Amino acid sequence: MNGLTEGSFERTSMKIAYGWLILAVFSLVFAGIFALLVALARTPVIEQMLPLGRDYIYVALVGHVVLAVVIWFLAFEGFLWVFTTTILIKKKVFSPALGWVSLCFSGAGMALVVISAVFGLGNAELANYVPVLLTPVFYAGLILFAAGIILNLVNSFATLLSGKREGSLPVITFAMAASGIAVAVALACFALSGWFQYSTGKMFLDFERLFWGGGHILQFANTMAMIAVWLYLSRLAFRKEPLPPMMSKALYGLFLIFIIPSPVIYFLHDTSTQAYKESFTWLMQWGIGPSTTVFMLAAAGTIVRGRRPWADPGFSSLVLSISIFLMGGLIGVGIGGVNTIIPAHYHCVIGAVTIAFMGLFYEILPAFGKTVWSRKLAVVQPYLYSLGIVLFAAGLFYAGSHGVARKTYGSEQNLNTTAKFIAMSIMGIGGLVAISGGIAFVLNAMLSLFGNAGKVAGVDAAAVIENR
Repeated sequence: MNGLTEGSFERTSMKIAYGWLILAVFSLVFAGIFALLVALARTPVIEQMLPLGRDYIYVALVGHVVLAVVIWFLAFEGFLWVFTTTILIKKKVFSPALGWVSLCFSGAGMALVVISAVFGLGNAELANYVPVLLTPVFYAGLILFAAGIILNLVNSFATLLSGKREGSLPVITFAMAASGIAVAVALACFALSGWFQYSTGKMFLDFERLFWGGGHILQFANTMAMIAVWLYLSRLAFRKEPLPPMMSKALYGLFLIFIIPSPVIYFLHDTSTQAYKESFTWLMQWGIGPSTTVFMLAAAGTIVRGRRPWADPGFSSLVLSISIFLMGGLIGVGIGGVNTIIPAHYHCVIGAVTIAFMGLFYEILPAFGKTVWSRKLAVVQPYLYSLGIVLFAAGLFYAGSHGVARKTYGSEQNLNTTAKFIAMSIMGIGGLVAISGGIAFVLNAMLSLFGNAGKVAGVDAAAVIENR
């Protein structure tokens, strides 16, 4: 498969999009560093040399999760918003200044998150979706990063609405616009949760409840962005999309039917109630499944009927992402109780999103006059990372089915049976394999972004985005 050529596109848009791509890759670099620090924090002697001593494992875990899930996903989606509203449809960015400011805000926010976690500036609170460090530096980092995302969304929607364009929007542009709406709604949910906690006189901010609702809506946004990438990779591989454009857009509209009304929940239920939590859980259970299932079946049918270039990292990432997302869905059906089946489910889901984004990275480089530094490494990397995710999730699922509780570490896991020990060993091996796959991607991505400035020929943009 080929990417796009650089020549005919407005250079400012290219530079802003490239900046978001670099930010996304750097978030994975730091996420990997914190994964290493998690391991070091469990190592005798070394653990006493780290900030906060033995408790630093929780700080490093917060840094890893926020960078690997929140910032990586939103930064890559930030790239996709710029790419799909300017480069892909050949439009100039509405405000170059706003584009750069948004990137700088998010970059500065990520830097503050990294600094607060490296130096252990606060204790960790392992809230679902967005774990936090209890320090103003970390809070400022999250707020700055979110501000950059909001400004990027404003600029991207203004770009779409400005000027005239013949014909309908490409499906991927429509899809990312819908994903952007989901992110905006998620941020609104965070704000409403904080406001209602403050206005009702609660003595402290409950971060679990603060991020619960918006965190669920962010899962919509990430899934929608992943499917947009599936559609794009399918078009690159087969010169057609799995579904007719109008049907794809209708399915994205179905996502939005569940997303847009979600802030009303804050006016119906106090954030401290179980009804509040169950309402967002219900939205995600019933809102994500139907549309995603149709896209998965359509993409699978296209793959089965078409050629299958397994040595192409874009194609293999497409297949692996769909497969692992399906695995996550099947595991989710078996969730019962507070055990490690829950993280087995969401590691498959977030792993599927990550694999899709990684695959698109390889295919998108020619649009910026770059080639993949090591094609051989790019061929192997999706399989390596995916194998790690499968083993990691399988181990967690098996452990959970034998009663191992989630969010427990070391002796707290109570691995008192052979089955539990084997399960967690499989998880550990899978984690090492997945980390190896992540390192392979980061190494290849960094050397591709900064080590190769050669111009590359690609297909004409019209051949890629024609979908009317």
